[in-house]
Amino acid sequence: MTSVSNQIRQTYQNRVLERRLRAGFKTQKEFAAEIGISPTILCEIESNRQFLSSIYGLRISEILGCRLDDLYEKKRNQNQ
Repeated sequence: MTSVSNQIRQTYQNRVLERRLRAGFKTQKEFAAEIGISPTILCEIESNRQFLSSIYGLRISEILGCRLDDLYEKKRNQNQ
């Protein structure tokens, strides 16, 4: 299971920062409070240092009014 999880983490990144700004949340502090997490955790998620879990993803998509899959995108091949 771990190898599948690692492969997914290496293949996908999140679009939370883009979606947050588009929705009008200017600060991480404001948005983190709305989600119920610390600004530090939100910073880690938005910078893709922490993988966006389904638990946080569901809450974020609910707040932003988007689909869960709108928060993820496939990483571009670095060799292209």
